[in-house]
Amino acid sequence: MTDERKEGGLALFDMDGTLLPWDTQYVFSCFVVQRHPWRRLLLLFYLACLPLFFLGIWDETRMKRAFLCYLWRLPPETVLQYGREFAKLADAWVYPELRERLQRHRDSGDTCIMVSASPSFYAQPLGMLLGFDAVLGTDVALDGRMPLMPELPLGNNKGKVKVERLRNMGVLPESGIREGAIAYSDSVADVPMLLACGRQVLVNPSRKLKENARLDGAECLYPPMPWKNSLGKKWKIALFVIGMISISGK
Repeated sequence: MTDERKEGGLALFDMDGTLLPWDTQYVFSCFVVQRHPWRRLLLLFYLACLPLFFLGIWDETRMKRAFLCYLWRLPPETVLQYGREFAKLADAWVYPELRERLQRHRDSGDTCIMVSASPSFYAQPLGMLLGFDAVLGTDVALDGRMPLMPELPLGNNKGKVKVERLRNMGVLPESGIREGAIAYSDSVADVPMLLACGRQVLVNPSRKLKENARLDGAECLYPPMPWKNSLGKKWKIALFVIGMISISGK
């Protein structure tokens, strides 16, 4: 990234719940198991691991690795191909209002970076389709056929990890905030990234995020979601999982 980019405007966008409404990690798993129905059985391994998380024995990063069990034994080229195919579908789910905001930043010459906790193998191609200058997702090791619990070489790209990686890129200062930067997110987990920027935009924020005193004065956007409440969201995801709704929307 050039020095000119580092000194100009900067726009950081979370992905899930911000650019688009879905938790794409669940939807991508449905995308895969609809092609390989027997892989639903692999998710029993993930369910068996949940007590370890609730008891505090496993952390969120290890649980994310366990959730990726549905990719077991797939060749890396297949995972990457599915990632590209899924990105083309997800492009259609982007909120029009957020797509417009992104375009406005691009037209202004701002450096636009998508920063997501979702796996890079589909976050990266989606970010490129949307025109981002760079994409930071959770990198998943793609060395040979996928193991039951793939490694995450750079950890789970969430919370403070996002800020650390952005600092390593040189787009955020080592300490303090970048006044000319703006961050978009829907998640409490992104408070560190939001506070590292001079401006914050909260997208369909939860009450907990909206009432965070440190974000007083943040702009709020409320693009319409494809469900009325959290129960409706869970119901739609459940329909995806059992194959009652096609991921392609057909």
